[in-house]
Amino acid sequence: MPPAVRGGSWRDPVLITVAVSAVIVVGGLLLDVGTPRAQMIAGGIVTPILDLALFWLSRRVCRVPGMPPHARRFWAAVGVGGLLFCTGDVVDLWTTLADPGIQQIGFHPVQSATMMLGVVVMMAGLLLPQRRVSRSRREQTRLLLDTTILMSASAVVAWCLMTRPGMAGAGPGAFFLALFGCGVVLCAIFVAIRSGLTGVAPMSRVAAVPMVLAPIGLAVSSVLLPSGSVPDTGVQMASILLPCFLVLAGPRLQERHGVDGLDGREWFSRRRRYSVLPYTGTLVCAVALVFVLATRGLGVSAWGALAGLLVNVGVVIARQVLALAENDSLVGQIRQREQRLTSLLEHSSEIISIAEESGALTYVSPAVERILGFPVADVLGRCSLDTLHRDDRARLDAELAELYATPGAEMTFQGRYQHADGSWRWLEVVAVNLLDEPGIGGIVCNSRDVTESRELHERLRYQAGHDDLTGLANRRGFTGAMDACPGDATVLLIDLNGFKGINDTYGHATGDAVLRHVADLLRDCTGPHDVPARLGGDEFAVLTGGDRPAAERMARRIRAGLGVPTAIGGRELTVGASIGIATGPAGGGDHLLNTADLLMYEEKQRSRTLTS
Repeated sequence: MPPAVRGGSWRDPVLITVAVSAVIVVGGLLLDVGTPRAQMIAGGIVTPILDLALFWLSRRVCRVPGMPPHARRFWAAVGVGGLLFCTGDVVDLWTTLADPGIQQIGFHPVQSATMMLGVVVMMAGLLLPQRRVSRSRREQTRLLLDTTILMSASAVVAWCLMTRPGMAGAGPGAFFLALFGCGVVLCAIFVAIRSGLTGVAPMSRVAAVPMVLAPIGLAVSSVLLPSGSVPDTGVQMASILLPCFLVLAGPRLQERHGVDGLDGREWFSRRRRYSVLPYTGTLVCAVALVFVLATRGLGVSAWGALAGLLVNVGVVIARQVLALAENDSLVGQIRQREQRLTSLLEHSSEIISIAEESGALTYVSPAVERILGFPVADVLGRCSLDTLHRDDRARLDAELAELYATPGAEMTFQGRYQHADGSWRWLEVVAVNLLDEPGIGGIVCNSRDVTESRELHERLRYQAGHDDLTGLANRRGFTGAMDACPGDATVLLIDLNGFKGINDTYGHATGDAVLRHVADLLRDCTGPHDVPARLGGDEFAVLTGGDRPAAERMARRIRAGLGVPTAIGGRELTVGASIGIATGPAGGGDHLLNTADLLMYEEKQRSRTLTS
């Protein structure tokens, strides 16, 4: 980005210089400083300088990096036009200086010719073919109608100016020059609309403003001056110089903006949902007609203004008909989208709901009846948390409070919601706080039933930590319980004595029955906070608190229970056990288990020695 682009336009040294110079020169002319001839000479000196400045600034725009070809071509044409203007103005100045008898402003033939030629060169730069941007047929038609409205309103104003009484005595040359000026304005308006149609503009909208106002000012002065409507020489020269100063702002603003804004569609962008353009054009035609009738009566000017007003009204009516057709099409599309949305909501597998800040439900999709069994009418107005299980509500209370208090916050959670039949269903809820969103104003929730997947997950988790045969915790579950146990704990490691003989003698079915019997005994001998487990084969374990005497009493109860003969498979069987007890920090689970294992084997060895 070039350094000149930084900062506001009001701080740009070039624009400040142009503005200050315009105030000094135009202000001095309007205050009638000096004699009429001195004013003519001063204006004649300033005009070529402004023309050269236009050439210089336009050339700088052409050298802006990334400038597209169509824009570069236009600004090059502006520079050439500045040189042509300078040539004619220098000839006119030389003629004025050479002839002391010239005491009023006149247009030298060379000056008029070079001015028209320069304008033609600029218009050629605008009217050359450009890249088209695709638009719908209706958009093109609407913009074409807007073009017609602007052109008709401009033509009415030009007609009223050209048919004013003083123009008849101004001579053919002056009349042709005024007519040419009006034609330039009409071409400028056409090019502006054309840029909107093609979507490609040779200049940004901010640069286009002075570039359009300047030719309008020149056209007005070319109409008023020959007709004698402005008799004062200073005012005449001011009306000529002011557009020349104004046009210099165009290339400078374009240089500051670079390639930004070279999209004609931005020239017609509206923040309102409606356009005031048709009504403005009609108002201009009506005002022109009333003014002509009040000042000149019913004549050529009035009939022309009336014709332009009728054309404008007809085009406005056509535009309104097009707008109504577009509205009807949009209404049809909206209804179709509403039907599609309604169908999607009715057949959706998720519950979509909106709850206001108090928690009351303002909208619930029909899926609530399929998932929770409640009709929509029974749910609306109720608090969205009424059916949430109280344990889950207590668990999620802090997060839910933050969700309701933070606009834009999002939360995903799973909870149990009560079904109409009294059962509980697991729902996964994605909630978003859109309380500040216009048209919603609530907490939007998407809830899907995950009961089956939740039950499957719980079943798999249970199976992963429990023994299939006995229902006790397995080694993995036992280790996890030890890791989760805070402080000291006691481990009882139990290894059955004589189990292999039972298994070999009576078969595996009897052996499995014995293992289940041992598991039942462990459940009877342990408390609610103890963890009995089968570690594998005929090896069992119990995790209990750090109270060593209580653990030893539990071991005695286990031994006593195993010593009682039990009927298994139609026969009385007795199985013994060796138990190792270790107490210590539960965090070192493997170490504690290994210690109990060593103590268990010592007891087993002693029992074998006593038996032998």
